[in-house]
Amino acid sequence: MNNGISTSAGSTRLKRMRVAGLVLVFAVGSIPTVGCGIGDLVDPINNIANQIEAAIAAIDINSAQWQDIVRDLMEQMPETENDLKADIDEILQRGIKATTVSVIASGDFVSRRVQEGLDRLESRITGRPVPVYPPAFLGFTPDALEVKRVLSDELNAITVYGYDFDRRDPAGEQMKLWILRDGNYEECTFSLTLATHYEAKINLAANGVQMSKGCTLMQLRWNDNVISTLPILQPDPPQPKNITVNLQNITFRPPHTRGDKDFDGSGPYVELEAAIAGADFVPGGATALQAYVDMFAEETEADWTTASGRSDWQIVYRAEPGYRIMNIITPISCVESYTDTNHSEDLVCPGAGNLVECFRCVGDTGGDDAGVATKVSVDFAPCVITVIKDDPYFN
Repeated sequence: MNNGISTSAGSTRLKRMRVAGLVLVFAVGSIPTVGCGIGDLVDPINNIANQIEAAIAAIDINSAQWQDIVRDLMEQMPETENDLKADIDEILQRGIKATTVSVIASGDFVSRRVQEGLDRLESRITGRPVPVYPPAFLGFTPDALEVKRVLSDELNAITVYGYDFDRRDPAGEQMKLWILRDGNYEECTFSLTLATHYEAKINLAANGVQMSKGCTLMQLRWNDNVISTLPILQPDPPQPKNITVNLQNITFRPPHTRGDKDFDGSGPYVELEAAIAGADFVPGGATALQAYVDMFAEETEADWTTASGRSDWQIVYRAEPGYRIMNIITPISCVESYTDTNHSEDLVCPGAGNLVECFRCVGDTGGDDAGVATKVSVDFAPCVITVIKDDPYFN
């Protein structure tokens, strides 16, 4: 007995029937009839009740023959008891339907539900309290809810098989559906459709119960008791990975800031800096990398001709669609300096393990320099970054 729900209401009657010897009568396939002498000694209601109890006991012994037993019982009912025959026939048809609709319905399961139906019928005609049985759960199809199949539109419903899904509890409520989300239970019965008394559907489509990464299980409840639990299998979250990418080169010509424009063979002394950072941010990371380069070139004597400035930030890499940049493993800046001694391009290469592979610089030339010919181009070294696949479900 559980919260007023009896799952063994017929056990006392079955024991009584065994003691009376009626079980042995059913074991050979016959039901005591009204005209066999017993019916002359008891009133018709008790006689019918005894026949129903005998059928319950017979099914308990030979569950595989439940259909024949119920049909025999129906034939033994008096011709005047048409309503009673109809009730027994409904019990029979419900049992047959349960076995034909679902291949997972076992004979023991269906015969037990038939016994319960007969027990309720016998209680009703004798005036005893009618036992309240909960809906019987048989199985889910599929037997677990894989969220990745829902997200990919491969799965939009769960089928629930059982029996007596249309049965109401003592408060008049039908079976309800709950989901455990982020540690709290939420009722989502709106997404449960009771198609028949032996089949229900859990709607997982856009207008049904919605999945989130905090969902762990669903429960079918009746009269505040858990009938069954459906596990929810969450997909594995995307995992970060390190990749090596190539950055676009950038070139910058710093503006003239002091003196005339000709270094005239006096240097210049040059300072260089390059740096990278994330760009085009979205929740959880960036979708691009940007870079700048800074160049300071100053004549080493006379009027100290100078070209100095920093480039604008420029996009030098974009992540593949559907990915976010979480981290930059490579050093994010590089600083170098040198003194120019010729009119040709100079290579300033910091060495392995740096952001920059080489600065390609032009300082002094044969004509005007600052703001005209002086410039720097940056060849970035391969860059190591951490990326993760963008998944709105986990964001």
